[in-house]
Amino acid sequence: MVKKFSITIDIGTTNSKVSLFEIATGKLVLRESFQTTKECDASGELFDLPKIWNQLLEILKNIISEYPGNVDSINISSVGEAGVLVDSTGQVVTPLIAWYDKRAADYVSHLSQSQKQRIYEITGLPAHSNYSIPKIKWLVDHLHLIQPAYTWLNVPDLFSYYLTGEMKTEFSMASRTMGFDLNERQWSSEVLAMFQLQELIRFPEVMASGDIIGYTTTGIVPEFQGEEISVRIAGHDHMVGALGINLHPRDLLNSTGTTEGLLLIDEHPFLNSKAFNESLSNGIFTAPEYYTLFSSMPTGGNAFEWYQHFFSVSKEVFEADCHHLYQRYLANEISLEDPVILIPHLNGSGAPFKNGNSRGLMYGISLDTRREDVLLGILLGLCLEMKHVANCFPMDRVNRMIAIGPVVKNPLWVQLKADALNKEIALVNMEESVSFGALKAAYSDFDYPLEYKTIHPNIKQVQSFNQLLDKYSYLYEKKRFLVDEQYNGQDSRSAVQTKNIFFS
Repeated sequence: MVKKFSITIDIGTTNSKVSLFEIATGKLVLRESFQTTKECDASGELFDLPKIWNQLLEILKNIISEYPGNVDSINISSVGEAGVLVDSTGQVVTPLIAWYDKRAADYVSHLSQSQKQRIYEITGLPAHSNYSIPKIKWLVDHLHLIQPAYTWLNVPDLFSYYLTGEMKTEFSMASRTMGFDLNERQWSSEVLAMFQLQELIRFPEVMASGDIIGYTTTGIVPEFQGEEISVRIAGHDHMVGALGINLHPRDLLNSTGTTEGLLLIDEHPFLNSKAFNESLSNGIFTAPEYYTLFSSMPTGGNAFEWYQHFFSVSKEVFEADCHHLYQRYLANEISLEDPVILIPHLNGSGAPFKNGNSRGLMYGISLDTRREDVLLGILLGLCLEMKHVANCFPMDRVNRMIAIGPVVKNPLWVQLKADALNKEIALVNMEESVSFGALKAAYSDFDYPLEYKTIHPNIKQVQSFNQLLDKYSYLYEKKRFLVDEQYNGQDSRSAVQTKNIFFS
């Protein structure tokens, strides 16, 4: 019997989604979502693994029981960097540290400049506590793990392990660990040795996005053992979303959500000194013949949540505020000569100054400033931050930007992006591109027609944004100086005392 349906799983920072698609047509049959539950410990923030798995499992059970014998595959995508260690008996022995958690920052700060550069040459990643290797080092030290050897499983690897009993990973997930050699396409013993993990830590076999990891017949879920459902890892959510909208090498993807990301793909990695100095992240795409150049901006849609909480307004009021500003902007009633500007480092900063200690800065407030001025300042700040980051990319090879996620429902934000970059913005009319990308990873020959809406830059405002960027860059550098003085100065004063604590 030909099975008709496929399940996709998208574990996101804020919410997680489970979708059921009809394979032949790509039609969405149903979708369930739940909050990606978090908890705090003494050192920072964790994803609540038991709650997330139990919620996911309940949804999977309901779907599979409703369509017995008709589900062909389960395809998993998620945020990157987060994972757990599994011991030699197959038991999870560590908590699931959130990808953005900063508890491992000291292990990175005590790397020498030559070590950081060598890590970049091997892995294509700027040394940072977000990535998996520093988290693993923290777990080993603080949980006193001494039994060789532990296996690191990213979130999709772990769930596919639960479902099949097989430990495997995927290229786009592996290349977010800071332990994977991009050129050799194998795990790097050299990087592990820098963190004194070479005797303790193992990584699973790396497979291409959409390859079959195993079947539910051999997993730990009794209800699924009678269903021969293939399980596949789609990959890192930003990359999977790009696959879903058919990203081409001359497109720049702007993936929006709780955070924002910029993604470019190419046949060769960008392992040059410019990319290193500007903290851009290389990786391997879900279509593994391509490499990725990626930068995340830790603040995106969460800036709008901050606005709503700060002013105690509902989502509906926020949307009405945006609509009103949009109408005024189209009518040329808003001047960009001296607006309020927010540098939106509300959750640290990304490239080219990647620093978890960075904080937001708002400039231009006066006694006449009103709520809508602050909202415009937030939107301008998000777009200027995007422009500042985009200038680190080889924009001369970019024809257009493709935007996915919540931005497609905010016409003011989109128009400001187009004006800031002086590029066409193609909006993809697709609900949950990550979910569809996970489907496409499993069934690569499936062709789904995409609907685009193109937004053109307003030439009158492009020059205003160029002038605003000069002001933004000036404020950015001054703020960077303050952060360096506060944190790096302390680090340099204590370096003599601590330089031999972590590394031989």
